[in-house]
Amino acid sequence: MALTRRNITFIDGYNVINKWPKLKELAKKNLSHARDELIEELAEYKSLSGEELIIVFDAYNLDRLKESIFEKYGMKVVYTKRFQTADSYIERQLVKIQSHHHVKVVTDDGAIQTQVSGKGAIRVTSMELKVDLDRLRGKIKRAKRNDFNQNRKNFPISSELSLTLDKIAKSIEEDEHK
Repeated sequence: MALTRRNITFIDGYNVINKWPKLKELAKKNLSHARDELIEELAEYKSLSGEELIIVFDAYNLDRLKESIFEKYGMKVVYTKRFQTADSYIERQLVKIQSHHHVKVVTDDGAIQTQVSGKGAIRVTSMELKVDLDRLRGKIKRAKRNDFNQNRKNFPISSELSLTLDKIAKSIEEDEHK
């Protein structure tokens, strides 16, 4: 039986938090809230991209003897064990699965980026991930707008109502660009 190759993305959670401006500011006030916000953002990315996501948070300086893994929104969230970095966890997982699946690693750490590329995985920076998420969101907005315009043309409405709807649509577009 043939193995289906999955698209798996590992994300160094604190790396992303420290690079995305909104999350970085939130982390200064409350790191737990920043983690939760990142998980929310990545849940949307997962639903738009169809990728399998594994978010890894360091527990390097904490007293956690074992790593903990739980699932949220269909994603795996990993807290590493004491004295283990997210990078070392990702490297270990990469060795296990990279020959069987398409793997992408989101990190800004130069050393891990080099190792990831050497093992045949794709490396993506935190900001490239943000750009991809924003691109996917824009694609959905455009599709919704096109669906709205297409549906409106299929119903018999007066030209006056059509003009009113055009004005509303233009107003919404202007608000989106502000």
